[in-house]
Amino acid sequence: MKNIILTLTLAVGLFTGCGEGGSGGAGSASSGSSGGSVGKGGSMARFAINGDYLYTVDRDAMRVFDISEPSRPYPYAKVRVAFDVQTLFAYKEYLFIGGESGMYIYDAHTPAQPEKISQFTHMRSCDPVVIYEDLAFITLNKGSTCRLQSGENTLQVVDVKDPLNPKLLKTVGMWSPKGLGVDENGTLFVCDGSAGLKIFHVNKTEDNRTGEVQVVLDDSVQKPLQEVDCYDVIPHQKRLIVSSYEDVRQYDYTHFPLVELSRIK
Repeated sequence: MKNIILTLTLAVGLFTGCGEGGSGGAGSASSGSSGGSVGKGGSMARFAINGDYLYTVDRDAMRVFDISEPSRPYPYAKVRVAFDVQTLFAYKEYLFIGGESGMYIYDAHTPAQPEKISQFTHMRSCDPVVIYEDLAFITLNKGSTCRLQSGENTLQVVDVKDPLNPKLLKTVGMWSPKGLGVDENGTLFVCDGSAGLKIFHVNKTEDNRTGEVQVVLDDSVQKPLQEVDCYDVIPHQKRLIVSSYEDVRQYDYTHFPLVELSRIK
């Protein structure tokens, strides 16, 4: 049975992604192959676990570690990446790196030697990314750590079914989005600054004849929790870990509205 690790480093500010004050805290968001360990965490991380490999990114490099022997992690390779990378998400056999200028997609079929295969370019903004059913969800935030405080505050939905050719499907205006998370059922959570925690259900349809993909984000699931000014989220097995600058909360979302279970200050 897989060892499922809920990485709560978002609560203590380790392994930071983009955020205010030049840094931020988040857990990892990743997937893994059969039989390996699986890191599960938030969207703002600079690391991800996929199978027997740990990937980390800094401003211009991705480092690959062999963790097949957990007590003896081995630094395997260093891969040059764009100078503005911020976050990392593993999905299937690919790595999705969020940066100020865009989303970079790396092929990790050879896990020890990931290779860049494409790039989705957007206006310069802070940029975490998560994936659900070949859809990439990207929040763009023109916060203080992004160059010249330029950019935009939006949620973008990108079709990554063909990793060589990512396509923008939808752009949704936001207030000041930061971290986000999506579960296996298509429930999408977005931290949108003082506008609160927003919740959507992702409805995806594909025309069998043309292959055209349509995405609807249903926000009738629950009204935004405006009292929750969160930084990042981890949805896992109907439990939601919400990290803010003041505390970490756990919610049950077996049914809506959310039910708060605990809080750590």
